Amino acid sequence: MSNTLAVAHVTHALCAYLARSLDIDVAVNVHPRKPPTEPPSDPLISVFLYQVTPNGSLRNADAPTRDPDGAVLRRPQAALDLHYLVSFHGEEASSLPQRLLGSVVRALHEGPILSRKDIEDAALFHPHLAGSDLAAAPHKVRFTPAQLDLDDQSKLWSMLFQTPYALSLYYLASVVLVDGRSVPQTGKPVLRRHIQVEPFVRPVIEQVLSLPAGAAPGAQPDTAPITGDRDLVLTGLNLGRPDPVALVGGLPAPVRRIAEAQVVLGQPANLPPGVHTVQLRYPVQLDPAGEPRPLLESNAAPYVRRPKVVRAEQQPGEVRVRVDLPVRPEQRAVLLLDGSDAGGYQFTAPFPLFSGSAPGHEFTVPINEVAPGRYLVRVQVDGAQSPLEFADGAFTGPSVEITG
Repeated sequence: MSNTLAVAHVTHALCAYLARSLDIDVAVNVHPRKPPTEPPSDPLISVFLYQVTPNGSLRNADAPTRDPDGAVLRRPQAALDLHYLVSFHGEEASSLPQRLLGSVVRALHEGPILSRKDIEDAALFHPHLAGSDLAAAPHKVRFTPAQLDLDDQSKLWSMLFQTPYALSLYYLASVVLVDGRSVPQTGKPVLRRHIQVEPFVRPVIEQVLSLPAGAAPGAQPDTAPITGDRDLVLTGLNLGRPDPVALVGGLPAPVRRIAEAQVVLGQPANLPPGVHTVQLRYPVQLDPAGEPRPLLESNAAPYVRRPKVVRAEQQPGEVRVRVDLPVRPEQRAVLLLDGSDAGGYQFTAPFPLFSGSAPGHEFTVPINEVAPGRYLVRVQVDGAQSPLEFADGAFTGPSVEITG
């Protein structure tokens, strides 16, 4: 574990370790900084952290950190790799940069792991590192020489604007862990262990059909529009487990009949029109002394719950429509008028449909420039379009008389 001071602490500890490991007979400064733009007057080793990347091995080691309810199970922890540019500056006539490079290579090859003493000493000499807990981290920081090709080196030094190239080494420090501030919840101890094997064969809903509500048990489903006066028929695989709990649009729905490949459901009365999902959940008895738990779930299959136009009448500049299903104020509605000779019209209802937050069955839609005549009426609510009545090979209703 380590806090947000860990990155800066590693840099200063590396500088302190290199300073005490040099075997050069001249005084050399080791500073955590970018390479200087002008040649320094005194010998210098600059330690520059030029890049930080996620550690590939431990970046997901803390997942998941929360349970489905959002409670913290494990403290989040970021795993980082630090990329260092170590540059050497000094008198070229005596090959000082090369001698410094040799000392650093030997030091980091003999002792590639940052010791606890170096970490603690860095905190003593740098007050801004007070409060760092890097020394207590379970993962020790290891320095590994990195190899950059000519193209990567050119990009790095071009990023250092107006900084001349200096003899340098590239090192990777891995891994540095930065802990989050969340406090995990602790679970109670286990008092009793119970192991039970339950064959889980997932139920699959392949199709959502319907039939008239209250139909006889032997009635066959059809592909008619699913309106509020029909029951849902789910067909698929492995649907015959006992005591299923049905959710239609996220609301509980009554289960009428159960068969191995078919389940008949009623629709919730207060479910608005639109596109909804149907899902079955089956209880599983894992603990003989406890209650069954709904652990086995089917897929969520979509279906369209379509409204019916009960009545439509013209009012000055608008058409008032009543539908059989409750419509929420935030739903989007479109009025479709189809005439035999005058053509068709489409008008968008205002948003929200009506004031307040309670659902309603009636709303008005402004119309304009509609030719007089009788029109078939349809409404479309959140993509769910009301059906038309059909008899003797023609659409017969619902309709509205537009007088102009």
